Amino acid sequence: MKNVPRSALIALTALTILLPSCSLKKAAYNSVADMLAPEYTKKPAEGPNPMIALTGEDDPELVADFFPTALKIYEMMHLQNPTHPDLAIMTGQLYVTYANAFVQQPAERLPAERFDEQNAAYFRAKKFYVRGRDFALKGLELRHPGIGAACVGLDESARRDALADCELEDVPGLFWAGSGALGAFSLDPMDSEMTAWVIGALAFLERAAELDPLFNNGGLWEILMAFYAAAPESLGGGRDKALAAYDRALEINGGKSPGTYVAYARAFCIPAQDGAGFDEAIAKALAIDPNSDPDNRLALTLSRRQAEWLAAHKADFILE
Repeated sequence: MKNVPRSALIALTALTILLPSCSLKKAAYNSVADMLAPEYTKKPAEGPNPMIALTGEDDPELVADFFPTALKIYEMMHLQNPTHPDLAIMTGQLYVTYANAFVQQPAERLPAERFDEQNAAYFRAKKFYVRGRDFALKGLELRHPGIGAACVGLDESARRDALADCELEDVPGLFWAGSGALGAFSLDPMDSEMTAWVIGALAFLERAAELDPLFNNGGLWEILMAFYAAAPESLGGGRDKALAAYDRALEINGGKSPGTYVAYARAFCIPAQDGAGFDEAIAKALAIDPNSDPDNRLALTLSRRQAEWLAAHKADFILE
């Protein structure tokens, strides 16, 4: 060692001290990330689920106030651990959920004279949908490099091959990336980037449905139903496909989710000006007590509020 420069020995000593510290820090970040965003399986989670503190809440305003903090906490964790796929996907999930439940839905209920405010909220919701899509896609890309480009491109065989490699653990990523992309498209269909994502987003959702048709307690089929009902056949839509998706959602959740009936009223009854069908669907949604499913009380409460608002504003949608 006598020929080794003193400065090199100092650097080597510092490196041997830092390496264990970095390794321990990485392990700590991984441990926290695994807790905040566990890998998706069909096996029941061991121990209490901390997310029930949010999903089981009966006060949406309380959750809405907390949500921006949660979003930034997950973003900071992702910056510290960018190679953890489930953490990226969970961050995407939170952004898509926030965009829909706490930005878009309240904006939809604004009166016509507040158009500018509503339009600004829709722009924010679109931005958060895109951000959610991108985070979820990052998680997918960590497991399947190039899947985004393959699914957005025009090469159908490349898209099919990329999705064929996906497995059960990829279902949340497929669902939230696809949902985010379609959410953004629904708010700004004239945006060419959003339009380019439609076929790929639908492919993501349909592949998720193949891998785990029970995912999200029928919510996956509700989104497919809404898309199939609104989209032309050239983009993969169709009434029969939409009705089949509606039936599948009811089969999975046992008709105990008000969101399914609200989605049906929007997708079928309003376009067809079916007042009787509208009333029946909304009545079924309102008959469901959010406390009937304590773990999902927040989603049921939000869907019930949508049903109440639609019932009160029926004349704005159904001309009789």
